[in-house]
Amino acid sequence: MGKIISFHQKKEQFAKKLYVEVTHLIEDLYDSCQQTVGWLLYYSMKEDYPTDVVGFGIELWCNFCNEIDPIIDDERKYAASIELFVTRLLELEHSNSKFEILYKYGLHKIYDPRTIEI
Repeated sequence: MGKIISFHQKKEQFAKKLYVEVTHLIEDLYDSCQQTVGWLLYYSMKEDYPTDVVGFGIELWCNFCNEIDPIIDDERKYAASIELFVTRLLELEHSNSKFEILYKYGLHKIYDPRTIEI
């Protein structure tokens, strides 16, 4: 008789695999501020979005860093921008609003979400 794997077990397996892959991607970044943005993205997005969306966001960030090598003044701004960009690019039905994303990163008092252009 075969072993039955529950959906919850499978979800946990995917989450563990994503964490290992994310760790490798983020640790390969040279700059500690860039790594911080990667970890902010991971921990901020993992509860709100499917695993593949989180992975895509991290991959996008790491590729951006490898191509552009940005000088980061505020990690939260970059993480919020990537999350907003990814959710709008993928046209996710149940994504956070601009204000919710800004609030999550503690930027809601600094920026007016009505004036932010993507």
